[in-house]
Amino acid sequence: MDTLIGRQIEQYRIESLLGEGGMGAVYRATDLTLARPVALKIMHRQFANQPEFQQRFMQEAQAAARLNHPSIVTVYNFDSKQGLLYIVMEYVPGMGMGAYIKQLIKREQVIKLSETLFLIAQAADALGYAHESGVVHRDVKPDNILIKRLTQPERPGEPPLRVKVTDFGLAKLITGGMHTATGTFMGTLPYMSPEQCLGRPLDGRSDIYSLGVMLYQLATGQLPFDIKSPTDAVVKHMQETPPPPETVRPGLPSAVVQIINRAMSKKSAERYQAAGEMALALRQAMNALTDADVTRFAPPQAVVSLVTQLQPLAPDAAPPSRLDAPAPPAGADQLLVSQPNQPTQTYSLNLPSLTLGRSETCDIVLSATGISRQHLRLEQTASGWAVVDLGSTNGSLLDGARLQPGIVTPWSPDQTVRAGPYFLRWQPATTLLSATG
Repeated sequence: MDTLIGRQIEQYRIESLLGEGGMGAVYRATDLTLARPVALKIMHRQFANQPEFQQRFMQEAQAAARLNHPSIVTVYNFDSKQGLLYIVMEYVPGMGMGAYIKQLIKREQVIKLSETLFLIAQAADALGYAHESGVVHRDVKPDNILIKRLTQPERPGEPPLRVKVTDFGLAKLITGGMHTATGTFMGTLPYMSPEQCLGRPLDGRSDIYSLGVMLYQLATGQLPFDIKSPTDAVVKHMQETPPPPETVRPGLPSAVVQIINRAMSKKSAERYQAAGEMALALRQAMNALTDADVTRFAPPQAVVSLVTQLQPLAPDAAPPSRLDAPAPPAGADQLLVSQPNQPTQTYSLNLPSLTLGRSETCDIVLSATGISRQHLRLEQTASGWAVVDLGSTNGSLLDGARLQPGIVTPWSPDQTVRAGPYFLRWQPATTLLSATG
């Protein structure tokens, strides 16, 4: 679907690819009518060309569009145009929780416990609202939980974070039924409820089980079950007891253990009967945390705060205006590297891959403090450029969101990469030619 970048569908101009899954691809786009960024999810053609799928897509998108909650990604529009089936949603900058979890596993770290409880409580709020509105998610998992960094906390003492749950009801689309799909798998294997494994009709308590799996994973640093196949999912979710979370993470407070165990009960009647009830328990556990709980939970060096992971660019270090850059020679894409109060440096992107860092062996040397020897790699793609953080000590930001080390991330010309004191952006050769012609 990379060929869609630069294309306009109705009033939406597609800017860059954000991610791709089994059902479709998500793009960052610009709503030209309202002059705002949006997330545009376009279904894969093998699904979109099926009349039954189209009908179910419209049903589920309409149900999702009726949801209005601060922790649910807003659906702005949905339609079928130019042979494409799509849904237009609120754009949330940054990565999904799934990307953060992968990063934490690699580094053997866990999220600060108070933030974990805070975020899962917000997700429970969103699910509770949706359930009361007659909508069951069916695919609660970290990749469907986005995290927005706020400029300031919504209430005193809270972290400046806001969960955004996305993709309500879309898991239902890949099943054979029209309204109440049964007998088929809906969801993602490690997070599926026992009743999902059996293909039974679902209610909100299925989402509560999945949220319990997420809480187990965030609190302990590992999934409750090692699941590699549908058979594994059936056997383990239905019959096996996961390792007690307090043995995996001995410092876990008993109140959190109780929430996990109740949410993950095999029998839905033994779980929280409403997501709002689970949210209340999570907040009570969060408010009861003591300094001793925090100390016992994990060594300080193993605990990270998403507030710092999602740290936005400081207002006093705003990237220089595009007008500050000198006009470079045309013929190749150009990299513009700037620092506050210093002239912008221009480099020709004349190789398919370039490394940036302090080492003299790098293609582009960035010598300031805060830059690692091998800090970033730029990779040319069919649609432009992508950026990869090479495990740098201080990390890199893309429009204020921290890049996951080793992950190739699409980088559009209107986005800024921050590495130490440097601000990086690139200009396509076509733009340069029109500017100089």
